[in-house]
Amino acid sequence: MKTLNSPSKIQTEIKNIPMVHLTDVHEDAQNPYFYAGRLEELPNEFQDFDSSHRHSYYALFFFTEGEGNHSIDFTSHSITKNSLFFLRPGQVHSWTFSKPVKGFALKIYPDYLSEEGGQVTNFQNYPFFQLGNENSKLVVEEREQLKNDFERLLAEKNSKSNSSMIYLLIQLVLQQSLKEFNTSFSDKVTVDSKLWDFFRLLENHFKDQKTTSYYAKQIGTSSGNLNQLCQKQYGKSAKAIIQERLILEIKRLLLHSDLNINQIALTLGFFDNSYFSKFFKNHTDNSPENFRRLKRKLP
Repeated sequence: MKTLNSPSKIQTEIKNIPMVHLTDVHEDAQNPYFYAGRLEELPNEFQDFDSSHRHSYYALFFFTEGEGNHSIDFTSHSITKNSLFFLRPGQVHSWTFSKPVKGFALKIYPDYLSEEGGQVTNFQNYPFFQLGNENSKLVVEEREQLKNDFERLLAEKNSKSNSSMIYLLIQLVLQQSLKEFNTSFSDKVTVDSKLWDFFRLLENHFKDQKTTSYYAKQIGTSSGNLNQLCQKQYGKSAKAIIQERLILEIKRLLLHSDLNINQIALTLGFFDNSYFSKFFKNHTDNSPENFRRLKRKLP
């Protein structure tokens, strides 16, 4: 019988999944907390990009031209003219382009707002960046407005404008994106504050806390009320949301780490390998081994 590695050893190994920072891909000593640029200026190696890392920043990608496919945490989205994508820290994405693309990218560290006198929690004002948001793409209606906002931001950035002006222009891009998001998903943008508390808590504890009662108690409500809130907003129970978060992390580790199945199970708080495999198969119709083999196209 194979002995599982200790949790401390697993935690050391899991760190081998790269966490990509802005400074790893963009060098700008004047603006270390954000990046703004054009998609058509991406290096060749990013034209067909299969990510095997986590980002430490928020990102917007606005495609004004081109076609392709954009995968975000195993959900495939078509890249079309005027499509706008949202990513938050920790998500994994990849894309392929079937036609040359043009557009804009904005990447922002969580610390950026506080560095400019705001609060990190201000990111919670943008539902497209919030935990629990399942809408990663929209088609922009006011194309010229968002394009002009990006153009102004790039012009000020390239002219080495003062940081206050750039901060305001980033806020302008975010606010215009928010307007587009509210127009596209007007029936889904008002969310009870307890749900955001639930998702933030879930992100920190999904590995070791898997019951609805735990999260309900921590946010000061009952399990029944938490389930009602989840059903009303997402059409699923709190338990289903907890399980989906676990499945997402299992998939990330299967595809983007070299941990074996036993190590992944232990990392995520499953001490029974057979139960871990059954849990994954019940939610995906695949065994962990088969999922890894198919996604990595192994023989």
